[in-house]
Amino acid sequence: MKPIAFGIDFGTTNSIVAAWGERVKQARQTTEPLALWNDTPNGPRPHPSVVWYGPHTEPKVGAQARENMQTFDGMGHAFIRSIKRRLGRGEEVEIVGGQRKPAWEVAAEIFSHLKRDAEQHPSLAGFATNLASCVVTIPVNYTGRQRRDIRRALERAGMRLECFLHEPFAALVGHFYDSETKLKHIKGDRVLVFDWGGGTLDVCLAEVSEDGKYIYETAHDGIEDRAGDDFDKKIMSILKRRFLAQTKLPLDDIELKGAASDRFWIRSELGKIELSSSQQAEIEVPNFFELMGKPFDLREMMTREQFQEVIEEELLAAEQCVLRCLKHARITAGLVDHVLMVGGTSNIPAVRHMLERHFGSRVKVAKEPDAAIARGAAVVAAEGWEPYNVRPIAVQLADDTFFTVLKAGTPLKPAESRKFTFFCVDPRPATANLFFFEGGIAGDHNFSSLDTYLSVPTNPEIDGIEYLDRIVATFEITEDTTLRCRAQSGSIDKVEEQEIHDICFGLKLEGNQ
Repeated sequence: MKPIAFGIDFGTTNSIVAAWGERVKQARQTTEPLALWNDTPNGPRPHPSVVWYGPHTEPKVGAQARENMQTFDGMGHAFIRSIKRRLGRGEEVEIVGGQRKPAWEVAAEIFSHLKRDAEQHPSLAGFATNLASCVVTIPVNYTGRQRRDIRRALERAGMRLECFLHEPFAALVGHFYDSETKLKHIKGDRVLVFDWGGGTLDVCLAEVSEDGKYIYETAHDGIEDRAGDDFDKKIMSILKRRFLAQTKLPLDDIELKGAASDRFWIRSELGKIELSSSQQAEIEVPNFFELMGKPFDLREMMTREQFQEVIEEELLAAEQCVLRCLKHARITAGLVDHVLMVGGTSNIPAVRHMLERHFGSRVKVAKEPDAAIARGAAVVAAEGWEPYNVRPIAVQLADDTFFTVLKAGTPLKPAESRKFTFFCVDPRPATANLFFFEGGIAGDHNFSSLDTYLSVPTNPEIDGIEYLDRIVATFEITEDTTLRCRAQSGSIDKVEEQEIHDICFGLKLEGNQ
């Protein structure tokens, strides 16, 4: 085990760092990773993923940025939140003075803030810590472009990426890890992790091998745009309609800007959180709107029942996501030993009731649910567990044969590329298609489509079998834990590229140190 190591859960709404290693274990007399909470008047909390650009020299990040969202309005101030959702799209974000920044540079401000806080955190006083490298978690559907933006942001913040890890997979490790037994106390068990946060829903089904030496994903699934941020928007939309009906203003809609919009979002989010523990919540926004110099306040009551009706469609989508994951793993709900809930949205009672309909009393909330993901990443960093590929990945050719290009058990770290040669067996001219499939687990020889393919231009003047093109393809694991394929035909000097990110992670729990 390393003396000290770090894991980062970079979230849409909140982010947190956790630390683990021999020095933490001995100095703190603990058997569990240490979450480096942000101390606030309301108790320890993760860092809000908010960046404030203003007249100050350096951007402000976290709690300070979020708190000032309700205060500063007008020119010279810009508050950027949920930047994680904008990564990988080549987007630029408008800040102040007409300036624009790539989304990954805004994310880099959050990583820099997390780095400074971790290195100066009171819990690590006397350790002379340097957060130079870390394991970072990502949603299960994060693409290669999104991962590259995360890595670029880390590097801009002065850190090196050790590896990526799926968020729900990391939460499993963070919840069940024991410094003495590792994960052997759940060997042979199947665990479904349901991680519903501010930006995405991620579901992961994993197993610990019978000998306790491996943990691996058997399936995962996820959806975007049906998470906590989207719930906030639905609440805000309903409250605006109520406000217009109550005030009888001659308007079809209200466009809020600056501090008014930020206040509305914060109060709506707080109301949503309150409804997890209370039957109703009052949402009050002073100076909500101004018309012809006259200010209007918003004050509305929302009940838990009303909120659950608002998110009924999202609950159904979440249920279908869980069922798809089980189907992909080829098991039923009755074969799952543990169901672990993490993420702020998982606190909603209706969400738990939905899971309990399928899994009964096996549904549990993770220990320190806000920190479980970061803690799991810190464990992997400290223990030196490196991800490997669980399911073989193959190319299907036009004659329906499969050719394995990434074997099960291959370490998911950059290595020399492998070159394969295929012959185009499709007599139709102009293109050869390489279709990518995923194999089964340990002895299951069935292949399922990854819904990904690569079209390679070929000789358009085919006249008989002897003119069929030779396709040369190289496959390599990238720094971003993806499989990149580059291919071209022997007759056309044009390289085509495809990147596969839908890879099931596994961890070898012994022998990596």
